[in-house]
Amino acid sequence: MPVKIKKINIVAFRGIPDLELELEGKSLLLRGENGSGKSSIVEAIEFFFTGKVAHLEGVQGLSLRRHGPHVNFKPKDANIGITFNPGNIFLSRTFASTPSPPSPLEEYFQITQKGTFILRRSQILEFIMSQPAERFRAIGSIIGIEQLDNVELEIMRLRDELEGKVKSKKKEVERSIKELSDIVEKDITTIDDVISVLNEILRSAGLPLIKSLEDIDKHAEEMLKSVKKVEILDKIKVLNEILELTKIPLITKETVGELTSLNEKIRYLLRDEARVKLYVWDLLETGRKIIEQEKLDVCPLCEQKIERESLLARINTRLTTLRDLSDKALEIRRISVPVIDNLNGVTNKLDTIVSKIELFPELSKEKEILLGKLNSLNIFIEKVVSGKDLQNEIPVQEIDQEKDEIKKMMSSISKISNQLLKDIDLTKEEKRVLEIVRLIGWARNKTKDISKTNIELKTNQKYLELAEKIYSAFSETKKTKIQEIYNIIQSDIQSSYSTLHQNELHQNIELTVALGRRASTEVKIESFGRKGEDPRALTSEGHLDSLGLCIFLAFVKKFNENCSLIVLDDVVTTVDSRHRENICKLLLENFGDKQLFITTCDDFWYEQLNAFIRAYRMDGNFKKLSIVNWDITTGPKIIPYKPRWERIQEKIASGDKNGAGNEGRRNLEWILKRICEVMNASVPVTNWEKGMVSDLLPHAKDRITTLVKDASYKKKVEDTFTELERTTILGNILSHDNPLADKVSMDEVDRFCKCVEKLHKAFLCPNCEHFIGYFPELKIIRCSNTNCENPIEVKCK
Repeated sequence: MPVKIKKINIVAFRGIPDLELELEGKSLLLRGENGSGKSSIVEAIEFFFTGKVAHLEGVQGLSLRRHGPHVNFKPKDANIGITFNPGNIFLSRTFASTPSPPSPLEEYFQITQKGTFILRRSQILEFIMSQPAERFRAIGSIIGIEQLDNVELEIMRLRDELEGKVKSKKKEVERSIKELSDIVEKDITTIDDVISVLNEILRSAGLPLIKSLEDIDKHAEEMLKSVKKVEILDKIKVLNEILELTKIPLITKETVGELTSLNEKIRYLLRDEARVKLYVWDLLETGRKIIEQEKLDVCPLCEQKIERESLLARINTRLTTLRDLSDKALEIRRISVPVIDNLNGVTNKLDTIVSKIELFPELSKEKEILLGKLNSLNIFIEKVVSGKDLQNEIPVQEIDQEKDEIKKMMSSISKISNQLLKDIDLTKEEKRVLEIVRLIGWARNKTKDISKTNIELKTNQKYLELAEKIYSAFSETKKTKIQEIYNIIQSDIQSSYSTLHQNELHQNIELTVALGRRASTEVKIESFGRKGEDPRALTSEGHLDSLGLCIFLAFVKKFNENCSLIVLDDVVTTVDSRHRENICKLLLENFGDKQLFITTCDDFWYEQLNAFIRAYRMDGNFKKLSIVNWDITTGPKIIPYKPRWERIQEKIASGDKNGAGNEGRRNLEWILKRICEVMNASVPVTNWEKGMVSDLLPHAKDRITTLVKDASYKKKVEDTFTELERTTILGNILSHDNPLADKVSMDEVDRFCKCVEKLHKAFLCPNCEHFIGYFPELKIIRCSNTNCENPIEVKCK
C-alpha cells in the first residue's frame, strides 16, 4: 500500500498561524486568490520534507529562519506535523528538530527530502528557459545524480589543481634560472651550465676550481680558511646568507602583474554583463548549428536572407571570443595555483630571513617589522584563495604597497648586514673571498631549489596525466549513461506532450547532454517541420509551460516511483483553456494513483479539474477546498468546494440577488467561451480576449445552428438559447446596462441563473456530465471523456 498523507498540521509558519488539513490520504485540489495563503501550505510541506523553502534560498536579504516563521511568532513556535498512512504515523519538524521516519517511510522520505515532488512555474522555467547547466542541475536533482556530479566536479578540480601546479613549477624553474643568470651575470639555460660559469669566476679570481655542485660546501670551507678571523666565521656565514636572501626582490612586478591579471578575470565574472555574454554565446552556438545542419539561406531569428558562409565565419569569430568566457572560471582556478604558490614561497623566505636576523640585535627593529609583514601576507593569501573561488575581488593594491615596503626593508637589512661585515675589519682579499663564497653558496642553494622543483614538476605531470585520463573516462561514461536515461524518458515526454497538444506541428522532443561541456542539457523540438529547434524559437509561452510540465512528470514517473506525492503549485497560468482540459486528462489518467496536491488561483481551471474529476468518477479520491479569506491573525479561511450552481442556489435562497446574478453572469461567460472553444466557433481575437457575454453568445449560437445536423438536439439547444435571451438580465447584459439594477427582481435573477444552468447541461454528456466536444474528422459532437461508458453522439454536417 503506497504511503499517503492523512493529515497536515501547520503552526506559526509563513502566513499560517494555525491550520489543520484532514486529507484522509486523498489528493488535494485547493483554490485561492493570490496572497490568500495557498503557497504557504505548499511551503510548509516543502519545509517539512526538505528543511528549506526554495525561493528563500540564496537570495540576499531573505532567510528561512527570519522569514519562515509567521510574523506574529518566533522561530521556536513554528511546527509542521504530518500524519501518514498506513500506520497512522505522526512526524514533525521545527527549526530545531527534524523528522526521523521509521522503516516503512524510508523510501518515501529518500525522494521527498530532495524536494523534487514539487513543481512551481518558476521551476518549469528551469527546464525550458534556463541555461543548459541550470537545466542539467534541475533535471539531475530528480534523477538523483548529484553525488555523481559532485564526484566528477571533485575530479575536475583535482585535475585543474594539478594543471595549475605543473604551470606553477614550470614558472618557478624559469624564474629561478633567470635569478641565477642575473646573479652570476651570465646567461644560464639549465643547471648543467652552473659549474662552468662558477669556475670561470673562480679562475678569474685565481681561486681553486670546483668539480661538482656537491663539492661547493667543502670548497667554500677551504676558501674561508684564508680568512684570518676564524673565530667569527659563523657570524660571517650567516651575514652572507642574509645578503644572499635580500639580494633578489621577494615580490616582483611580475607577481603583481599576475595578480592584477587574475583579478581582472575574477572581476569580469562577478559582473552581470558576463552572464549576458554567456547567453549570447548559447544563442550564437544554436544559430550556427541550425544554419550549418539545415543549410539555411535565411536567418532563423529574423528570417532575412543571409550569405551563409560569410555569416558562419562571423559567428565563428564571435564564438571564438565568447567561448573563452565559459571557460573563465576554469582558467581562474588554473592560473591562481602558481600565483598562490609564489606568494607562499615569499612567506617561506621571510620566515627564513626572520630566523637569521634574530641572531643580530642590530636588526631587532627590522625583525619586528618583518613579522608584521609576514602576518599581512598570510591574510592577503587568504583573500587570493577566496577570490579564486569567485567570492570577492583581490585587493591587488595591498600587495603592491607591501611589495615596496618589503623591498625597502630588504634594502635596510642588506645595508646593516654589509655594515656588520665591514665592522669585522676584513682585508680586501678576505672580502673578495667572502664575496665569491657568498656567490657560489647562493648558486648552490638556487640550483638545489631548481633540482627539487624539477622533481616536483615531473611528479605533478605524471599525476596530471593520470587525473586527465580518469576525468575523461568518468565524464564520458556519466554523459553516456545520462543520455541513455534521457532517451528512455523522451518517449514519456513526447507521449504526454502529444496528449496536451493533439494534432499540432510540434513533435520529436529531444533531451541531449551537451557535448564539450561538463554538465549541460539541451532541449530540442521539431516545430512546423523544422528539426532540432530550441522550443523557445517557435512555440508560445503556454506551449513552453506545458512542455516543462511534461518533462517534470516524465522524470517524476520514472525516478519518484516510490513516492506517491506530487505537488503542482499554480503551474498553468499561461496555458489556454483547451490545453488545460488536456492537462486534466493527463493527470487523472496517468497519475490518478498518486496523491496530487494541485493549487490554483484560476476559477476556470479549478472548475475544469472538478468537472474532469466528476467525469472520471474520482470524487472520492479528492479533497476539494477553497480559501475564501485570509488575514494575518487567523490565516487562511478554508471551506469545502461547492459547485458553482450550488453556490448560486445558496445565494438565491439567502436573498443575495447581487451575488447570485454576478455568479450567474460569470458562469455564463465561462460556458459560452467553452462552447466556442470546443465547437471551433469563429470568434474574433478581440472578442475572445474580452470574453464578455455580448461578444461570445452570437458566435456560440450561430455555430450550433450551422454545424449540427441532428434536428432534435439542434432544437433543444436553440430553444435553450432563446429562453435565455428572453430573460431581463440577459437583455441588460447585451445592452451593456447594469443587469442587477433595482428594477430586477429576485425571481428574474433566479430564472436567469436556471437558464444558464440549463444551457450548461445541454452541452454536458448525460452519462458522465463531461463537456462534449466536436470531432470534425468524424463529423460528430461527442463526449470527449475516453472513460465514458455510454457517450453522447450528435451528427454534424
